[in-house]
Amino acid sequence: MKNSEIILPDELKHINDWFWDIISKAKQDENKLRKILEKMDKDAIYDFQDLFIEAAVELRCQPFTDFTESSEDGIDDISNWVVSKGKAYYVEILDYPERIPYSVEDKTEEIIAHVADEVYFEKFGETTGLY
Repeated sequence: MKNSEIILPDELKHINDWFWDIISKAKQDENKLRKILEKMDKDAIYDFQDLFIEAAVELRCQPFTDFTESSEDGIDDISNWVVSKGKAYYVEILDYPERIPYSVEDKTEEIIAHVADEVYFEKFGETTGLY
């Protein structure tokens, strides 16, 4: 299914298919994401990081946290992992919060949340300041 065919709630539609298409192309592989982002300009990398964080933050509160471990780091990892999985899985979790994993401790290598900030720093000598 194409990302354009997956419908986000109205309040999250600003997390657009440009972002989700990049996530899809990266396939939870930080090296693939790095290669994609290295070709982008400063504003595009910043925008990608901003949208990633906005998507993840939506999952860091109830009802989602009712089904996850309670540590702040654990919740951050879980929300970042869900976003890293792509739009279809993200929408599934939005629709069915009880399906969010309790922990992703054994899947942290699949989390690509940090890559954009690293590429931004490598290219421009500064961080995005978005976390």
